[in-house]
Amino acid sequence: MAKVGNRNYKRGREFEYKTRDYLIKDMGAVYVMRAAQSKGAADLIALFPGRDHGHPSVFLVQCKRDGKLPRAERDKLCALARETGTVPVHAFQGPRGTPVVIELIKEDK
Repeated sequence: MAKVGNRNYKRGREFEYKTRDYLIKDMGAVYVMRAAQSKGAADLIALFPGRDHGHPSVFLVQCKRDGKLPRAERDKLCALARETGTVPVHAFQGPRGTPVVIELIKEDK
């Protein structure tokens, strides 16, 4: 029998792949890099062509299937995005079969 931690890792990895595919196929990213077993601020880095979508050309993406992004992880992601001039993004599983929801993170002032 598979350990729960291993099963959760596999589900998380599968969601990261689903998010990668969504960013490329549905949002027009030209390249998405995944940080395997990420313990850092971002799970994915997505590169877009120029500013065609009205946003800077790089997203830092934190993937959470359940939609719960802890404050400490959110703050770490936002700090890195601020430092690098990129966009902090939270990706999560949508309701009723929606594959992926992409939410731009707005920093508290």
